[in-house]
Amino acid sequence: MANQADKTLTQTLQLDRLVQFLKEVRGEITKVTWPGGNEVKGATWVVIVVCTFVAFVIWTIDKIINFGIGFIF
Repeated sequence: MANQADKTLTQTLQLDRLVQFLKEVRGEITKVTWPGGNEVKGATWVVIVVCTFVAFVIWTIDKIINFGIGFIF
C-alpha cells in the first residue's frame, strides 16, 4: 500500500512541476519582442541572397575541382 501512495505522490509532484513550468513559459512568452512585417521581409531577403551566394561559391569550387580532376585523368 505504501508503494501505491509513493507512486501517487510522485505523479502529483511531477504534475505540479509541469504546471509550474507551463506558467513560467507563459510568463517568458509575454516578454518576447516579436519582429514586425518589414523586419521579417528584410531578414528573408538577406537569407535568400546569402544562400544564393553560398550556392554559387560552392558550384564554382565544384566546377574548378571537376575541371582539375578531368585534366589530370
